[in-house]
Amino acid sequence: MEEKHTFASTIHQDNVDEETSVNQGLAASAQRKLDLRLMPILTLVYLFAFIDRSNAGNARVLGMSEDLHLDAYRFNIALSCFYVPYILFEIPANIVCKIVGPKIWIPFLTFSFGVIVMGMASVQSYHGFLAARTCLGLAEAASGAFGGLLATAFAKVPAWGIIHTWRNIFFFEGIISMLIAVLAYFLIPASVEKAPFLTPAEKEVTTRRLVQDLGAGHVEDSVLRYLRRAVLNLNTILLALASLCSLLTMNSMALFMPSILNAMGYSGIHSQLLSVPPYFWAAVVCVTVTTLSGRTHKRGVWIAGLMPITATGFIFLLASTRTAVRYFAIFLCLTGAFTVSPMFVAWCMDNTAGHMTRAIAAGAVVGFGNIGGLLAAWAYVLPDAPRYVKGHALNLGFSAFCVVVVCGAMWNLHRENRLKAAGRRDARVAGKSPEAILDLGHTHPEFYFTL
Repeated sequence: MEEKHTFASTIHQDNVDEETSVNQGLAASAQRKLDLRLMPILTLVYLFAFIDRSNAGNARVLGMSEDLHLDAYRFNIALSCFYVPYILFEIPANIVCKIVGPKIWIPFLTFSFGVIVMGMASVQSYHGFLAARTCLGLAEAASGAFGGLLATAFAKVPAWGIIHTWRNIFFFEGIISMLIAVLAYFLIPASVEKAPFLTPAEKEVTTRRLVQDLGAGHVEDSVLRYLRRAVLNLNTILLALASLCSLLTMNSMALFMPSILNAMGYSGIHSQLLSVPPYFWAAVVCVTVTTLSGRTHKRGVWIAGLMPITATGFIFLLASTRTAVRYFAIFLCLTGAFTVSPMFVAWCMDNTAGHMTRAIAAGAVVGFGNIGGLLAAWAYVLPDAPRYVKGHALNLGFSAFCVVVVCGAMWNLHRENRLKAAGRRDARVAGKSPEAILDLGHTHPEFYFTL
């Protein structure tokens, strides 16, 4: 009898192993299809959103400042107008995306900021530029080797009517964004269940994995109920603060790199072209590090290792007067800032459970982080040219502080994992119903944080 039981148990285990193997194969197949379908178009959306918000820096050295009389601090004021609505509407935009769905929301926003950027080609005054930047920030509330390259190419387009030189940058980049929006509408599925490129079995496995990944098998039906959990926890606060530091550096370099290069003695066109290699290097580092970060299931270690490189770049910019050294320093500055900024959102979502909680937490990190973008608009002002000592010093300080905050976040997460492993958080599930236990999300004793 015991032999029969053992044999039956063996057969059952074999069936379970076979089923697990099949599910893993289906999940891998579905993941490949989703990556091939979504990653290219979402990368384009992100890229042109970034280009459209930073192309003012390219247009500035091609004559926009003279045409619109952006003397003294006017250019910095115009840049600031983008970030105020961008910061205020980041969380609401994420919530709307969860309600409306990414298939509608992402193309709508992309088309909107494309129209606004194209309209900036016809701006005739400083106040019109202010209004356009404000609307752009609102549209982008829900990325640049190509920026300098596109700016150079479009600036060479012959004048036609009122559209010429720097105006071509806004006009053609706006049109490209609108075309990407149309493409996004047809490529982004409304949901996993409605994805025509997945088989029924792949849809089932993917849906099940998403439920497990969220850490709950129910739908969060109240926004206010999860707002406190998403925002008022130490992890979100620390990541938002670190994101502010990195986004200050990223945005200040994106907005003012052409001006920094121009101050080194290069012409407007040469400044555009010389911005391409540092961005290309930053893109290679970003893809490599984020891939390794995903495979190793580590975020903070990579961030803490990259930001000192960025700080070193600003030290070189402050200490050296040699053009070659300062140009090399720009490569170092972009190495960390352009890589770690999107990693903070991924790190936040790794350590947050529940789809609405995740959306709010991610919006909080990006929204608060973009206060750094608002500060970046004032990092480099015309009276400080050509050395821009204050701007470089500001970026150096925030890059160093970012490392300190990230180390503090890793220590806090490691401490929480140790407390959970020791059973010090088990009281959270004692005497609670299954529904209440599911509702714990990332506060559940068995939810371990990614460092």
